[in-house]
Amino acid sequence: MKSLITLLLVVLLSIVVVFLIQVYPLDKSPWAALSVSILVNLLTTPLFAVLVEFCYNLNRFPLRCKTLWYWNKEVRLSISYLFRIQVNGKYLLVKNRKRDYYQLVGGAYKAFDSAKETFKKYKVTPDKQFATSHGIAKSDLRFMVPGRYVLRMLDWFHSQRQRETSQWREFCEELLTTDILDKHLFRYVDYTYACAVQAPMRWAKRLPNQEILLFEIYDLLPNTEQQAALEQLFAAGETAQVKWASRSLIQTLGTDHERETTAYEIGPHTKWAVNEEWSDD
Repeated sequence: MKSLITLLLVVLLSIVVVFLIQVYPLDKSPWAALSVSILVNLLTTPLFAVLVEFCYNLNRFPLRCKTLWYWNKEVRLSISYLFRIQVNGKYLLVKNRKRDYYQLVGGAYKAFDSAKETFKKYKVTPDKQFATSHGIAKSDLRFMVPGRYVLRMLDWFHSQRQRETSQWREFCEELLTTDILDKHLFRYVDYTYACAVQAPMRWAKRLPNQEILLFEIYDLLPNTEQQAALEQLFAAGETAQVKWASRSLIQTLGTDHERETTAYEIGPHTKWAVNEEWSDD
């Protein structure tokens, strides 16, 4: 992408230089033309770098402005992944382990010990609302960071360095260790990346901070035996831990408007994952 932007800018500025030379002809001497050419390159090279970086990050400009406003204030980042698992047009949901609602299978990524220096450099602190008996959030990528470092930490995440890159752990914890699915049959699973959904920086619902929520969405690709097991789970019906939600039910976050009842609460990030876009729910 950056290479394409650079090429386009080079072509554009070259056309401008040629046009100016035609309008204001230089001395016939080739040395004069060469000198002008060298001068133009010396002057435009830094400009190219600035323009390319600006164009490449244009979509992040509103976020950059907002993080500058919160320069010294803590901003919460929560970075997770979710699995879309479908049977007969309905999505498999599981009960959230901390709150009373249902969601797609998935959870927060984790950082490795090697990320400690990066976290120290950018003044990252744990998100205390996820304290557990084993410590605060157990290295989950739910943390607080000064506004001036928000984009640096998002870039760090996208670099895939010093952090978990597999999505297997939450699949195992939520479906296999709970005996919802057979451990042996699902010991290996295939899945494909669908998209990423990032909510805009806004006030957190339970903290006096701005926050950014980022979800990577994956689609499970079951083999023949795994598909049969999922269909068997579907036929067994819903339980306190497992629900099968239609797309329309997810759109209303669990409310049946025809009967004016709420079957169960569905986390809004489930709706974002199904629609592949953030909405203000």
